[in-house]
Amino acid sequence: MEEELQSIEEQLRNSKDEWRWHVTCIIAEIPSGHLATYGCIAKIANQSFGHTLIPFNVAWLRRHLYGLLTHDTQVPLHRVAKVGDVKSCADSDKTKEYNDRLRGQEGSLENPVWWHPCA
Repeated sequence: MEEELQSIEEQLRNSKDEWRWHVTCIIAEIPSGHLATYGCIAKIANQSFGHTLIPFNVAWLRRHLYGLLTHDTQVPLHRVAKVGDVKSCADSDKTKEYNDRLRGQEGSLENPVWWHPCA
């Protein structure tokens, strides 16, 4: 995962919207077997870095990261979910397929554990 993060760090960190790098780093910290909502990630970024993000910003970035990294990424984008949407119903068919498989392997598909580090 470190190599993949390094490959996109310059692009995200040096952008006018550095929040994209901060949110990517937060996503990388979500533990295996856990899911985090877009809102939770936005809240962490806002508290930790002084951003004013909303869940939509995080959803947009997740879609953007799938484009930069592909669905085979080691960055745990599959651990980010819409509130109550463990089965990825709101995602594209390709993303749903990957998320269902990876979440199933980690146990978060059938028994989701929601990550709330700043609750």
